[in-house]
Amino acid sequence: MKAKRFSVFYIFLLVLVVLTLILTECGKSYLTDVLKEYEDSQYKYVAEEILESNFNSGDGKALYELFSSQISKMETPERVAAYFDEIKGEKKFTLQSTSTGLEKKIEYAVKCDNKRFATLTLDKSEETTEKGFALYELKDAKLSENLLIDRSITVPLGYTVQINGITAGDEYAGEDVVTTAIGDDIPGDLLSVQYTTYTFDNLLCEPEFTVTSPGGTPAKITETENGIYAELVFDKTISDELAEYVVDATEAYACYLQKDAVFGKVAKYLDPDSQLYQNIRTSPNWMVISHNSYSFEDAAVSEYYEYNDNAFACRVTLTHVLKYRGLQDYRDYIDITWYLTKKDGKYLIYDSFNNN
Repeated sequence: MKAKRFSVFYIFLLVLVVLTLILTECGKSYLTDVLKEYEDSQYKYVAEEILESNFNSGDGKALYELFSSQISKMETPERVAAYFDEIKGEKKFTLQSTSTGLEKKIEYAVKCDNKRFATLTLDKSEETTEKGFALYELKDAKLSENLLIDRSITVPLGYTVQINGITAGDEYAGEDVVTTAIGDDIPGDLLSVQYTTYTFDNLLCEPEFTVTSPGGTPAKITETENGIYAELVFDKTISDELAEYVVDATEAYACYLQKDAVFGKVAKYLDPDSQLYQNIRTSPNWMVISHNSYSFEDAAVSEYYEYNDNAFACRVTLTHVLKYRGLQDYRDYIDITWYLTKKDGKYLIYDSFNNN
C-alpha cells in the first residue's frame, strides 16, 4: 500500500503555525520583560527605597548624613542623630507625592506622625535600563523649615563664644557693635561696654552656649524675653593701693551720711563735675542713728572691671558699726558699686550704684 504524502502546502502551513506560536510566546515573554523593566524603573520605587533605607530602617546617623549639608556646622553629629532618633521613636515615615505634573521635577513629602518632616526631589539620572528606560535618582533632600531654628547671643566685645562645644568664628558675629553706657553721668563716655551679637542659623535643637572672657573666666548667660546675652565678667584683680583707696572713700561716705565727717572728707574722692558730687553734697543726712563712736568691719572689694587705662568700676562691701554706751551696736551694711575716672592723674568717683 502506498503511503500518503503531505502536500507541501500543508507542511508549510504547519511550520507557519508552529513559528507563529513560538514567536507569540517569545513576544509575550519579551513584552512581559519590557513591561517589568519599565515598571521597575518608575521613580516611585526609588522614593520608596530611599524612604525605607534612610528613614524607616535607618537611624539618626543616616538622617544626619542625608541632611548634613542643610544643618548648621555648629551642630554636632551626635546631637543631630539623637534629636532625629527622638523624633522618630516608634513612628513610621510615609510618602506623599506633591508633584503637580506641570513641572519636570518630581517631589515627595516625607511625613512623620502626619507632620511634614522633609521633601525629596528626584530627577532622571544619566543611566538607563538595558532597554533604554530612564532611571531616577535623588537630586535633593531638604528638611522642613519648621524643624530648623535660629538663635542669637549678645556678648561683650572680645569674649569667646562656644556653641555645643564648638568655638564660633568671627563670621558668626554681626558687624554692628552696640555701646552700652555704665552709669547715668559719663564724662567723655569713658565708662561703657561694647557688645556684639553672634547669630547661628539652621540649628536643629536648642543650643548649649558657653561664653568666656578674654581672661578665660566663664560668663553668666541670661535668657530674657528680649534674647540671650552673656553678662560682663569681673575677672581682673584690683591692686592693693586702689582697693585701699576705694575702701577709704566708702568709709568717708558712710561717715558723712552719719554726720561723723564734713563733706570735704568725702569730696576729695569725688569728681566735682559729676552729678554724684552734687547729690552727695546736698544729701539730707539729718536722719542719723544715735551713737557715741563707730568702727568698720569686713571691708571687701570685688567685681573689679577695668574699662580702659583711665576708668574702672568696683564693688565695695563693709559693715558700719555704730556704738552707743548701754545699747546694742547698730550695724549698717553697705554694698555699693563705684565708677571712677582718672583726672589729672588721680582717680575720682563720678557715679555709683547701691546693691542693697
